[in-house]
Formats: sequence, structure tokens, C-alpha cells
Amino acid sequence: MRLREAVKILRSKNAGVWHITIDIVFKNRELYERAKTRLNRDYFCKLFIKKNIDYFECNYINTLKISFLRDSAAGSLNDTDCLGANCYIPLLDVEI
Repeated sequence: MRLREAVKILRSKNAGVWHITIDIVFKNRELYERAKTRLNRDYFCKLFIKKNIDYFECNYINTLKISFLRDSAAGSLNDTDCLGANCYIPLLDVEI
């Protein structure tokens, strides 16, 4: 099953000028538990090519949340996604 089929919400957004946050809200507990076996801090570090990612498991609401530093400040000349709204796209076809 692809991640896009298992979630109610999959979004990314700015978390200030220097950070991106991604919210992954699963349809139910079973899918959340299944995804946690594959999607962890190491997986996200490799996927987004980052040395450090803040990773949170929100068990009561079947949600994974990650945050990481942007490559450049939001709105700067090197910024390719000012709002951080497209950073979740590499997750759509992840198999869980």
C-alpha cells in the first residue's frame, strides 16, 4: 500500500523562515502502526538528504510529524518553494 492511500492528511509547510514541517495523519491505528515500522528518523534523513531531522510519533492521534532545516531561508533567491508546500511530494508513493 502506498502512503497516499493510508493517510487522511499529508502536508508540508513552513515552520518559520528556516524550518519545514511535515504532518502525516493516518486513517486508522492499524495503518499508523504499520507505517511506523518503515517510516522512522533514519528513513526521513535519507529521503530528504538531511543529517538531522526532528521526528515525533503522536500515538494518540495516529500521526507522524517531522521537521528539518531548509536549505535556504524562505523567500530567499535560492528558495524553490517559499511556503514549503511541496516538500511532502516524495512521500506519496512510499510503500508501507
